[in-house]
Amino acid sequence: MKRAWICGLLLLTAYSCQEDESEYNPDLGYEYFPTEIGSYVTFRADSIFHDNPTTAAEGVHDTTSYFIKEVIESEVLDALNEPALRIVRYKRDTPDDPWQLRDVWMAKTGPRRAERVEENRRYVKLVFPISSASEWDGNALNDLNEWEHSYDSIGYTRVYDTLSFSSTVFVNQRQFLTEVNDEHAYEIYAEGVGLVFRYHKELFTRPSYLNNRVAENIISGNEFTWEIIDYGVE
Repeated sequence: MKRAWICGLLLLTAYSCQEDESEYNPDLGYEYFPTEIGSYVTFRADSIFHDNPTTAAEGVHDTTSYFIKEVIESEVLDALNEPALRIVRYKRDTPDDPWQLRDVWMAKTGPRRAERVEENRRYVKLVFPISSASEWDGNALNDLNEWEHSYDSIGYTRVYDTLSFSSTVFVNQRQFLTEVNDEHAYEIYAEGVGLVFRYHKELFTRPSYLNNRVAENIISGNEFTWEIIDYGVE
């Protein structure tokens, strides 16, 4: 009888552990930052350069459009001697032009965060688990000022041109507006694909810009947008 009681207690304990394990191991969101070798994403990019130093002059507001392709080429060791992904980036001006090598970036994921090294600066792109309660400094690993990031619209369906993504997450990176500055930045990631949309704006403005956000009230600055047009595995 005593042996049967002990066996029953062990079975109950094992069952309880299984219950706890399933309850406290939710999907952390790693699929929003894929790491498969050979996977690629192609973006249509639009960049606007503003230079309008006086209200009397028409100023410069140049828009440039081009295409960017990012390929996860291989797994390597990064500058910290830790496993990372080598991302080879290509650029072309039109869909008919051949791809030209532009540069190489790095990325890696850990149990709690996903990082990218862009133009020799390391950024914290995502933190895990993906939750509306999560907040973090995207510049925690570089020498730039703190940029508080947070999640929004988790699991939403989004469509870009002919591509539909059933589960995306919106990453708020920057939203700062004063009489002389307009800064806005965010990224959108899709499950199984990674980054699908990116927007960044950093403008120096005249006070009149607050009530009339037109080019004539922008002194200087830049805006750029990336929108996915293709993805897959090579």
